[in-house]
Amino acid sequence: MKAKKKSLMATAGAIFTLLATMSTAPAQASVFNFEFKFNAQETGELVNGNFVFDDSIQPGVTPDGGTFYGNASSKYTINVGEDVFTGSSNSIVVARDFLRPDNSGLRADVIGFDDFQNFNPSNPQFLATFAYLPNSLRSDALSDIAASLPSSALALINTPTGATLSSINAFTKITPVPEPASMLGILTLSALGTISLLKRKRQYN
Repeated sequence: MKAKKKSLMATAGAIFTLLATMSTAPAQASVFNFEFKFNAQETGELVNGNFVFDDSIQPGVTPDGGTFYGNASSKYTINVGEDVFTGSSNSIVVARDFLRPDNSGLRADVIGFDDFQNFNPSNPQFLATFAYLPNSLRSDALSDIAASLPSSALALINTPTGATLSSINAFTKITPVPEPASMLGILTLSALGTISLLKRKRQYN
């Protein structure tokens, strides 16, 4: 019984130390994972994927008044049926209360991902565009978007093969990407727990 109490106290102490270290660590940039999923209304195929982005990128302004984050997305994956497209270095444009990209004439809060290497301003086609109801986004800041992204969007995906796939009810979410320090803490706690269990097993055998 005493050994069990000591084991619990050691684990609790390790958790307390980890939480204290994390709470006193200086604030730094966060990395997030923007995920999406829908069935394309053009083909019925499942389309899903993700964009990894860094919220520390300094914003600029697009000619039409949107907010531009150059190379904020370090990598992406788009799955279309059995086809997989991957890439890197996409910029992000955030525009609130803009015209939706489906030529409906309706207004929307819009998030777009593109590398802009072959971008045509007269006929803009983002690699991926997500449109939400007006006033859905609290601000143009990437950190605010990560905290308040709606779960449903109009989505337009323009694949590298030239196909355009869309949905009026795509699922979207943003989750934080664990930082190395956090992962180390989790691994440390897991190791402590394993060692504790082994010690207890030996004592009772």
